Amino acid sequence: MDIVDSVLATPRPGEERPEVVEPAAVDDEDAMDEGDLQVRTMEVPRWLSTPEVTRHLVGDGKKKVLEEEYESIVVVAGHGSGSKDPKKPGYHLPHLLVTMSGTDVRQLGRLRRAMEDSLIQYVIENSNMGDEDDDPNPPPSLGRLLYSLGLSAANASPKTKDHGADRTVLTRSHFPISLHRTREERRDGDRRHLATRKVWMNVLELPQDSETNEYHGRFLASKHFMTYYKSHFHCRVDIYGVWGDEEKMMCAPYVCITSSDKVNVDKCIQYVEHRIRDHEEKFGVAREGGRRVLRGERTET
Repeated sequence: MDIVDSVLATPRPGEERPEVVEPAAVDDEDAMDEGDLQVRTMEVPRWLSTPEVTRHLVGDGKKKVLEEEYESIVVVAGHGSGSKDPKKPGYHLPHLLVTMSGTDVRQLGRLRRAMEDSLIQYVIENSNMGDEDDDPNPPPSLGRLLYSLGLSAANASPKTKDHGADRTVLTRSHFPISLHRTREERRDGDRRHLATRKVWMNVLELPQDSETNEYHGRFLASKHFMTYYKSHFHCRVDIYGVWGDEEKMMCAPYVCITSSDKVNVDKCIQYVEHRIRDHEEKFGVAREGGRRVLRGERTET
């Protein structure tokens, strides 16, 4: 499986950095009158945009079942979809794009959540996690998926002004894994959807040694740093892909930063970014996507 950094828009070898996709969609609060056609979209990260994922989402009759259950139309296009129809929305994209349309905004919201649940299930089932039921840790790629889904949902809202590919977003928490193995029960007894707990999240790419292909990230997990993240920034910081867990990874190694407060994550991202830069200069390693451009730096250039 090709490991690519789709969330940070890192290009594949020989490609230019793709533009951020801003699909046309309508927020539920700003929706048109009942009966008018509504559209929702969900972007699948490039490292999950495969024919296997497409089959998992809509294959074997699942598309028809979803459309009937949620009274909607589902179209999957883009890289990995197998679609050869250039008229489909997202046909040209280097990743999968799921377009959902219907007249009931509540049903579309439920459909999107069902599609997200399906992607979460795919990552859990294909991450070689074993049967350790008492282990609270999620699959190492799950945080990356949830961050990508959070970006996609925010991009689809007309209220979103900042469409930066590396911004902090409100999304489902990746920790603990029990959240993604439990079905919520609604008042009507419906237990179709996974339980959710929202957090503010951002991710950072890890540097790699060009000679050994080894990713560097353990330096960020010293006792001093881990204590500082928690006490000073009130953030949870997880480093994935550098602990011998490579066979469980479906995406490139990364740092996942979460908190109940967006400001905390934004401050912690800046701190961790500078620690990574110091390490890159000291050891001659680099990130495929380059340095993260921080907010203050953006105004100076």
